[in-house]
Amino acid sequence: MENFQKQLTRLRRNPTFAATFNKKRPESEVALQLRRLREAKGWSQQRVAKKVGCSQQAISAVEQAGYRRHSLPLLNRIAAALDADVVVALVPKRAA
Repeated sequence: MENFQKQLTRLRRNPTFAATFNKKRPESEVALQLRRLREAKGWSQQRVAKKVGCSQQAISAVEQAGYRRHSLPLLNRIAAALDADVVVALVPKRAA
């Protein structure tokens, strides 16, 4: 993991890479957080799906970094099943 972090730090110095990375980051953060919560409980995607009332494929989809069709109702149901809260924040962009 240390090598990955070093490589990522190096790549983020490239303006084109950094712009793309920052644009995709929110999508991947949601996926990563959901997966971490699920794995911390030792649960399978199937178990979360059963508690949420959706398919395992739906859970798999929201755990994919490129998934772009998040819905707050589904995220709230998944969070509740994982004993977590969804927090949405709109943060002003930095002044240029």
